[in-house]
Amino acid sequence: MKKIITIIFICMLMIIMTIPVVKASSTYTIELEVTKNKKDEPFELYMLLPESYITHVIHKVGLDIEYIGPETLIQNEILFIDVDKSKVQDKTYSEDGIEYVQILLEPDVNNVYTFEIVADYPKMDMKLRVKNDEKDYIMHIDNFKVENDVCQIEYNYDKNQIKQPTKIVINFGTLLLIIILVMIIIIAIISKAKTKEEINT
Repeated sequence: MKKIITIIFICMLMIIMTIPVVKASSTYTIELEVTKNKKDEPFELYMLLPESYITHVIHKVGLDIEYIGPETLIQNEILFIDVDKSKVQDKTYSEDGIEYVQILLEPDVNNVYTFEIVADYPKMDMKLRVKNDEKDYIMHIDNFKVENDVCQIEYNYDKNQIKQPTKIVINFGTLLLIIILVMIIIIAIISKAKTKEEINT
């Protein structure tokens, strides 16, 4: 019995040791997937960066440059805002007196649009914009969550609805409790079987 408990303890220790240590990342990724575009209509998707975000990154990387709208990104190499300068739009977007620089995004092979954001920026006030001849829809993501350095977004094109994918999340404490309960059940079954053997002999 002691040998069984020792083996189980060693197994649990090995499981705990193999769980990766989460390190603080300098950036997270906004990841948007477009769904339900039934007519396969062409559109353009833009990341809208507010002036406050751009100035935050400028100060973070220690650059001595002034914010001058889209030209800030076109004329300068700014670490953490690594964008194709040809995708930066000349025309800005404004909302509630705030100016946003627009960056045209291109989808990857899985039709997912991504953009890197510095993790220490305290707000989620950047926006996404879908635009074509039929629509001009602004996505506000200020109440969205970042998990494992990714902010996942699903955009229903036909309904103009955005949401975050539903996930079943089991935290480490719950997982450890489940493992312990399983181990206890295994010990109980082995112990009962041994007791029956001893009675029969």
